[in-house]
Amino acid sequence: MRILLLSLQDENQDAAPAGSTRARVRRLEEEQTLALVRAMRDGGRLAPLLVCLKGSRLHERARALNLPLLAMSGTGNPLALLRLWNRQRRHKKLLIQTVGEEALALGRRVLRMRPSGSALLAHAFFLRPPAPERCKSKEMRAARYILCGSKHVQNRILAAWEQAPDAAAPVVPPIVPADALPLLPPGICLEGFDPPSSFREEEGRHFIFGMGESLAPRSGAQLVARAMAAIWQRDDLPPWEVRMLGGGPRFQEVLEEAAALGVESRLCLLNEQYAPDVLRDCHAWLAPGSSPEEAPDTLWSGFAAGLPVICSRSGLHLERLGGPDQAQNAALAVEENDPQALAKAMIEIMQDAELRHRLAQCGRALARATGLQHMADQACALFEAWLRALGTDAPAPAEKTPDTREPAAAQRDESS
Repeated sequence: MRILLLSLQDENQDAAPAGSTRARVRRLEEEQTLALVRAMRDGGRLAPLLVCLKGSRLHERARALNLPLLAMSGTGNPLALLRLWNRQRRHKKLLIQTVGEEALALGRRVLRMRPSGSALLAHAFFLRPPAPERCKSKEMRAARYILCGSKHVQNRILAAWEQAPDAAAPVVPPIVPADALPLLPPGICLEGFDPPSSFREEEGRHFIFGMGESLAPRSGAQLVARAMAAIWQRDDLPPWEVRMLGGGPRFQEVLEEAAALGVESRLCLLNEQYAPDVLRDCHAWLAPGSSPEEAPDTLWSGFAAGLPVICSRSGLHLERLGGPDQAQNAALAVEENDPQALAKAMIEIMQDAELRHRLAQCGRALARATGLQHMADQACALFEAWLRALGTDAPAPAEKTPDTREPAAAQRDESS
């Protein structure tokens, strides 16, 4: 074990609703954590140990996948800390990687267990940055690197440091802050997505638009309802409908907006569903949101399913698509918060089969780079570089074929 990965999400810690921002962040961090540990284990070049809370969903999933695991009953439990101290002291050099705010304090605590110069601490925030006061904390200042899921996360952390004249940025010279905050966009699970059925108007089928995380803040759900109202009386379009996925507290709000606009008969609010099953029946994907903390599958699910995508030109979408030029090639990008522009794009997608085909082809070319495996491979390359800089003989990256099979032999699960 050269990498200690600390991920202490606990879905039972409070009563966060299933569709809330906090629940979405925890779910995403859980997926990224499992992908990282699996990639390190299966790659054979890095030896990870996952530290998580006993009885959490992450613990159960990691145990089912036979991942190298140390489950703690609590970060203040003396026996749990003794087990952790015993495991980390076996290694001359160690990379301590935390995921999420919950693991910050334990990450610094493990670093203080180590002899000077024998360990490196890194944090990761995939979806949203810590609160400004947390950015200025000792736990953050102790980190050599902070992985950022987007430029929004990166900029918010840098802004918090600039507002703290009494606290030095958590960077070890000669590294400058920009180098200490590398970007690592989160990935999505690509399993289960099948090629969608093509739309043929002469068959009398409905043209179905899909949309994910529809009830999340700034999702654009009400914007879609207004765009629907702008086109619902047109008689030159095929029958159509919009299916919105995702749970959250805005169900009644969105339904009332659709009813007030007279389009509730063309809207399906599906709550939490398995996205690949729903997307098989869709013909286009909508991502009109404007939140800088939007979950990646809100945009990437359409590409993974091979659908033409209509998205807003938000800063996060343009960043994830590689810039304005790439965004225009891969998706039909419209201005933020403009229902007329969105309605025009929906009409264009329904009427132009050649455009649908071109966008779907461009999207499929991007799909592989949106997956969890791609994210994990990027992270492993960074970890190996950091370990070499620390003085560990981490082998150079090598070409490999990802092994998606679960190992036959079970790894030991130490619980405290």
